[in-house]
Amino acid sequence: MKPLTPKEQKVVDEFESARPGLGAIAENNIRHNDKTGWAEIIADTPESELIVREGFSSNSFMYKRIG
Repeated sequence: MKPLTPKEQKVVDEFESARPGLGAIAENNIRHNDKTGWAEIIADTPESELIVREGFSSNSFMYKRIG
């Protein structure tokens, strides 16, 4: 298993800081890039934008399922 890039590790850390347990999910998505595309998205995103922000969704069903 290859080590995460510094940017990928930052994404994992940001998700983990937002909610314990989400970092492992993010890492899994990065490592399964062939199915998710996460590693490519992270590589193409400026590091300054790789931060957790609070937001909302009009899809309340989504909120009930994730949080």
